[in-house]
Amino acid sequence: MPRTSNRITLNTDAKDANGLPVPNVHFDDHPNDVAMRDHAYKQGIAMYEAVGAKKAFRTPPYPSTHNLGTCRMSEKAEDGVCNKYGQTHDIVNLFISDGSQFTTGGAENPTLTIVSLAIRQADYIADQMMKKQL
Repeated sequence: MPRTSNRITLNTDAKDANGLPVPNVHFDDHPNDVAMRDHAYKQGIAMYEAVGAKKAFRTPPYPSTHNLGTCRMSEKAEDGVCNKYGQTHDIVNLFISDGSQFTTGGAENPTLTIVSLAIRQADYIADQMMKKQL
């Protein structure tokens, strides 16, 4: 779930191969994420024990996330970065085409939602180009 404390900043001390600051990713679990994980551990262990497992382990989740929401979609520029087509509020010919436009994360992998939004975006861009508005 989204948290306002989650963020990406630039590291002023560490540089990449091109001399640019490397990103610092700060991520805190939402209390609901922790509760859901604890519930999954409990249910998983119960299932393993029910089928005769001699030992079960609470394996921590892998250090990976679906980074979402850094360029949030909104009706108004003061509430986000891009409109429902991924078009940025400030730059007419700049479009966001990934999960960063999400306002929140879903319960499942975001890939199909990203693809659906990209298809809608492509149709919108084609229409705007035909109308000579882009």
